Amino acid sequence: MYQPKPTKLGHLVLKVQDIQRSVQFYQEVVGLTVSDWIDDRMVFLRAGQDHHDLALLQLPADQLGKQDPAQSRIEHFSYHVDSIEDIKQITKMLLARGIEIDRGIGRHGPGDNTFIVFKDPDGNNVEFYSDMLQITEQAPYAASVWPGTEMGTFDQWNLESFVVEPPARIKAIIKNDK
Repeated sequence: MYQPKPTKLGHLVLKVQDIQRSVQFYQEVVGLTVSDWIDDRMVFLRAGQDHHDLALLQLPADQLGKQDPAQSRIEHFSYHVDSIEDIKQITKMLLARGIEIDRGIGRHGPGDNTFIVFKDPDGNNVEFYSDMLQITEQAPYAASVWPGTEMGTFDQWNLESFVVEPPARIKAIIKNDK
């Protein structure tokens, strides 16, 4: 059976109470740079050349102040693999093993990376990704705001390569995108 070969821990997505306060903290205290936003609900930050190594996701209003300290604020963490072909092989392996896939195969707008997201034995979301946009002096990038209600922000391939039914939160985008 296929064995993935991740090359590094990639990025982490954290759910936050106040995205403006958090982005200011990660810029001023940690020294990260903003790469992109999705509306005012999600921000992608970087320390190096990867488009993002940390993303912050604003908790919905109905969840503010209700976070159970015993529950994770991590939406997902990721591991880099070399190519979309690796993503495809990993997906076949996950399906063969009966591992729950949350979303994918797809290609995000912000970061331009391919992805497959699946559940570990404790229900945590784990992502394999490839082909992340690289930002360097030779390849500069201007941060922008991506519309959260457009499918291309979430998946440039419009779910055509998804191997599972999209989650409800993605179906809401589909309804808004028509």
